[in-house]
Amino acid sequence: MAISDIEATDEVIASGAVDGLIFEALAQAPFAALLFGTDADLTLLWRNQAHAVMSDSVGRAVQHLPLFEAFPPSDDGEGAAAKAAIEHSVRRIKKRGTAESLGPYRYDLHDRSGAYVEHHWEMTMSPVEQDGNVVAILQVAKDVTRDVLAARLSDSLKRTAQSTAAVSYFSYDRETDVFIRSPVVDAMFGFAEGEAGPNAQSFFARVHPDDLPGVYEEVERVFNAQRGEIASFDYRVPLPNGAERFLRIRAEVATDPDDRREKLVGTFVDLTDLEENRQSLARALELQKALVSEANHRIKNSLAIATSMLRLEQNELQRRETIDPSEAAGALASAGARIRAISDAHGLMQMDQHRTSVFLKSLVERLATYARQSAGISDNELSLTLPRSDIALDSDTAITLGMILNEIVTNALKYGVERDTGTEIRLSVDLTDTEIAIVLENQKATERRAVDIPSTKLGSMLVAQLTENLDAKIKSEETVDVYRTRLTIPMSYINGRM
Repeated sequence: MAISDIEATDEVIASGAVDGLIFEALAQAPFAALLFGTDADLTLLWRNQAHAVMSDSVGRAVQHLPLFEAFPPSDDGEGAAAKAAIEHSVRRIKKRGTAESLGPYRYDLHDRSGAYVEHHWEMTMSPVEQDGNVVAILQVAKDVTRDVLAARLSDSLKRTAQSTAAVSYFSYDRETDVFIRSPVVDAMFGFAEGEAGPNAQSFFARVHPDDLPGVYEEVERVFNAQRGEIASFDYRVPLPNGAERFLRIRAEVATDPDDRREKLVGTFVDLTDLEENRQSLARALELQKALVSEANHRIKNSLAIATSMLRLEQNELQRRETIDPSEAAGALASAGARIRAISDAHGLMQMDQHRTSVFLKSLVERLATYARQSAGISDNELSLTLPRSDIALDSDTAITLGMILNEIVTNALKYGVERDTGTEIRLSVDLTDTEIAIVLENQKATERRAVDIPSTKLGSMLVAQLTENLDAKIKSEETVDVYRTRLTIPMSYINGRM
């Protein structure tokens, strides 16, 4: 029978080429089956419902179409390879008359939107003969896409695991102490190539003494546990160069197929970077806690000082038989300036090595800026000369110095502001190996003061007491035209506080 005469299933069955019972079984089978001719186009003659479902082509008429027109292969190399494999198989079957198995091959199919969807197939190609000639090919196909993708995923995971394990693998024989490992393990322990020898004892010797008992205990435990039990332990390794590594072992006991001995096999993981980051974060947290504690302590002390100053002002006013409202207002203004001096010192505080400090130049600049603003004078009228170098003061010293400077600058503003001829106040700071010297000079105003700051005994009392607290000396002198105040703080006191 010519292939052109086979136009339908019934005709194929009637021809005797395929038994009717076989066709009935194939039609009901859960696997994909189709029948195509051996002509040049491999014309489709029949397929079962399972093939239509698996190929996502239910309801699509494919009978009498060339095989690769009904199910066109993708344009890539894998589609071409599968097409060629089917064509070669048909030629061999026609020549030999024997069935063949193919695959798995990737042969993608169109979905309903026309896009290719990945599919992998295993196929059995069987000849259908008539009068000794192969007149058709019965193809039974199994969709193995899921199996292929799962195998590829498994292979990827295995390769990744093997490449990772190969970096730091080890095998340890507890009875002989033989320690087989990758070279990177020696480097983790600080050994040069070949230095450690074949045994584990030299490696155990480099484990931190505090961690070594736990390592031996875990090794003993896993050897006595049921097979499949995982050992996991972390320990420190002090290196000869003074550095320290943090290592983790994950291992289990397995029987070596070569010598049938039980060995601990697994990998090392270097956690040094992670541990150093953790320690750095822990130190930062402790520093933050110390900063909060230190700040709270300083604020408490500063509030106590402010309270004491207000109490002294109150006592001074209460001793008077009558209280002039302007005097009370002046007392409050003075108290406010002193509290501001304390506040400025707090605003400049920095935390370093669990200690709060303030740089001298910043403290003096802040005080001079506020003095100019309060008196309404320019930078030239209150000039500031600072040294090229700088020095850090502990917070208590900075607060005390800030209050002293506030008092002497306030005094200069009382007597040195001249609106008509111009104000000339000079503040200078000098640093030497032995002392800090601060000098304040102001020209006496010839007219009534433009800045009306009331005088109280508290200012003089504060300067005297605070100067003594710094082991400092203060000297004031007056000429015909100039008031001059010189404050010196010994460097030995500064260094002893830091």
